[in-house]
Amino acid sequence: MRHPLTPGPSRADADALVALPKYIKRMPRIRSINRDLRIKTSRIYDSAGRLTGLTIDAHMPESRVTHGETPSVCLIWRGADIRCIDWEVRHEFADGTVVEGWHEHLWDDKHQRQVGRSFAPPLALGSDLEGMFVRACQQWNTTIMTRRDQALREVVPDGEE
Repeated sequence: MRHPLTPGPSRADADALVALPKYIKRMPRIRSINRDLRIKTSRIYDSAGRLTGLTIDAHMPESRVTHGETPSVCLIWRGADIRCIDWEVRHEFADGTVVEGWHEHLWDDKHQRQVGRSFAPPLALGSDLEGMFVRACQQWNTTIMTRRDQALREVVPDGEE
């Protein structure tokens, strides 16, 4: 969450940041930090090669196998989670929306990140940290490049070709 003295973006600004075509230069490695498995990138570029000020942070507890936790992925701008994908049995948002299972938090002027909608990752990616990172990048208009500047891979939702 953002620092209390840092103003969050407007909803229009958050939506524009998500819609902006972006890229990261390579797939970050999975690291173990404070008992969490984490994939984080802090250098996201726009199509002109300028830094956007956005970061993507995906994490899940190392103990997920015994506890059944699922990954969480956030798109962060100036300390504010302007988008976040995670899973809960039932999530009631401040705007009255109720979502079961996978959902995406959206930034809103009034409710900050307490507005949401359903999210359907490909079934094979439901508990895979790297797969959820890649899927979130696609959802948020961010291409993952390889060292040869080719898209790393594309995740196709179940039932589509």
